[in-house]
Amino acid sequence: MCQRSTKGSITIFMSLLLMLVASLLFTLLEGSRYLMLGMTAVLNSQSVTESVFAEYNVPAYHNYHLFMMDGGYGSGEFKVSEVNARMQELGQENLNPAVMGFGRYHNFLQMDVTDSSVVQYQLATDRHAEALLKQMAQVMKKELAADLAQQAFKKLTDMQQSCEQGKEADAYLDGALDTIEQAKESAKEATKEAAQQAARGANQMHLTVMRHVTAGYGQAPSYQKKAGYILKTDTGNVVQQELTVEEIENPMEDIKSAKGSPLLSQILSDGKGISAKQVSKEDSVEKRPLNVGNYEEAASVGAADKLLVVQYLKKYTSNYLHEISVPHALAYEQEYILFGKYTDEDNLKKMASRLLLIREGMNFAYLMTDSAKREEALAMATAIAIATGIPAAAKAIQMGILASWAYAESIAELRTLFLGGKIAAVKTAGNWNVSLSEAAAVPFQTSIKAKEVNNGLDYEDYLCGFFLLEGLNKIGSRFANLLEKNIRLFAGYEQVKLDCMVTAMETNNRYKARQVFLTFVTVGRLSRKGYEYEETYRFSYDEPNTGRSEADE
Repeated sequence: MCQRSTKGSITIFMSLLLMLVASLLFTLLEGSRYLMLGMTAVLNSQSVTESVFAEYNVPAYHNYHLFMMDGGYGSGEFKVSEVNARMQELGQENLNPAVMGFGRYHNFLQMDVTDSSVVQYQLATDRHAEALLKQMAQVMKKELAADLAQQAFKKLTDMQQSCEQGKEADAYLDGALDTIEQAKESAKEATKEAAQQAARGANQMHLTVMRHVTAGYGQAPSYQKKAGYILKTDTGNVVQQELTVEEIENPMEDIKSAKGSPLLSQILSDGKGISAKQVSKEDSVEKRPLNVGNYEEAASVGAADKLLVVQYLKKYTSNYLHEISVPHALAYEQEYILFGKYTDEDNLKKMASRLLLIREGMNFAYLMTDSAKREEALAMATAIAIATGIPAAAKAIQMGILASWAYAESIAELRTLFLGGKIAAVKTAGNWNVSLSEAAAVPFQTSIKAKEVNNGLDYEDYLCGFFLLEGLNKIGSRFANLLEKNIRLFAGYEQVKLDCMVTAMETNNRYKARQVFLTFVTVGRLSRKGYEYEETYRFSYDEPNTGRSEADE
């Protein structure tokens, strides 16, 4: 009896010991499995989010090296619910894959995705397409050093000042012409007043002439009005001239007439046609209501990034002189980004007007420093003033003549620019092109062009300068509209909208897993409770990725 009792006790003890060892072993295994499940949740959340972003828009990447994921999936309507469904489907397949030929694949790390949702998202058009601007800068960081762009910026820092001087030149021209017009009106009044007196003396004058003829003096003398004057110049030289009214050349009227005619017709002389392309205004990114993301605002694009953005536009978009092989809705893309008109012709007109204003201001400012040219203009102005009976207005007329001269020089320069040539960045007597005598004819003779210079500025230099002076908000919004219109030209992307394109996203994924090893050592009710995990992951095309997770049993 005693031996049986002892053997039974030993058996029970060994059984309990085995159960204890088994419990400890299964508990350790379940603990390791619990940690591995948490790691699996982290990796799956990362994999699913990045897999969704791997479905980037192909034309945008291939042609512009920009990443965007279409949250509308080609429909033109942003669908968060569809993004959520895709993530949950991908996650479930990752964790419970169906392997063809072997049924369903099972392992000890199986979990179910109970929910996948987008918490925050950033769209391509948010904050004036800031995400696209960042990507553009990143593309150029790999291709171009920023200091090269800074050199281009340094060459063009006087543009705004030149624009103001150009407006001032126009005002001088208008003022001089107004002065002459007022003098003409005064002369008409004076003529009317003297008409009666002239009529009374007409008979007497007739008798005098007849006496000359009958007395044998031949034909009656001719009376011709002359403008004679003595001019003391700024350098102290004395110049004496005598001109008839008919001999006085006044370029101001012709220049004023030219200013009222189409500018492009004065500039373009090489037979190159103007593009007739245009885009819809109503459906533009700038005009229609946009979807707006709720992504946390990141650091804005800085000054150094702006230089890179400008270089990106120079390389990846077209202009009047630079065509690209990529299909595009507008031929003059850079001009559109600058001026925002919806036809190529209107944007080219704005470009020509901006260039004219700058060059006109620069040329007028130079004329004010050139004493010889000022004297030449003053000589002509004095003759006009005396001939029109307003000698006191000579200085005002001189300024109008200088403004006209600056305009003619500028037209000659723009013709060279629009042919792809370079013009002087700084004016000197040596690189001045138009003489005062030919100024009036320049707008109407397209063969007159400025001489090219080796170290000057060309059309694209000025485009870069204008971009550097433009705000990034306008650049971003207009580039986004342009990009959208260009993507729509590709088959299968006709309904694409950039305010459906996702560039950054934060996702939340929830998982549930059953207990496995503890089922051998616990009651069924406890083993059925299982584990729940929650993982949040963030991904952005233009920022370093961050992820955080928390697991709950």
